[in-house]
Amino acid sequence: MLIASLVERHRLSVAKENGLVESGGQVPLSIFVLLPQFALMGTADATLEVAKIEFFYDQAPEMMKSLGTSYAMTSLGVGNFLSSFLLSTVSHITKNHGHEGWILNNLNASHLDYYFAFFTVLNILNFILFVVAAKYYVYKAEVSDSMEVLREKLGGPKAVVTDQPELRK
Repeated sequence: MLIASLVERHRLSVAKENGLVESGGQVPLSIFVLLPQFALMGTADATLEVAKIEFFYDQAPEMMKSLGTSYAMTSLGVGNFLSSFLLSTVSHITKNHGHEGWILNNLNASHLDYYFAFFTVLNILNFILFVVAAKYYVYKAEVSDSMEVLREKLGGPKAVVTDQPELRK
């Protein structure tokens, strides 16, 4: 969101330089100016969604694996509703007390750079909460005997896992 805020700030400065703020005309910028933020967000979404589905599936109790996966998909919908709620709330709050507001119909007169900076702050707070939650989270380790089953089928020696050196022989 920081990149989006900086790109929007640059776009607004170009709109002011060309006198397009009041008219709402087209800003003479290439569409490729948006490429960095879309590339970063696309990469982040791709890695996040895979990790989120893995986490919900891996950490769910055995009888609730499909429910855990559905929670991962449900979180997308909840996130979209929260995003819409935040947009409406920020628009309403910034229009109070006779101010113009951050989000207007004319994008050249809007301050979406402030809105994206606000989201940057929210993302930083979210990351701090994530680090705190991750610090105290107890990961459910998967106990798998697949290696033992494979050794038995292949007829290999049985492995002994222990802390006592005399039993390792």
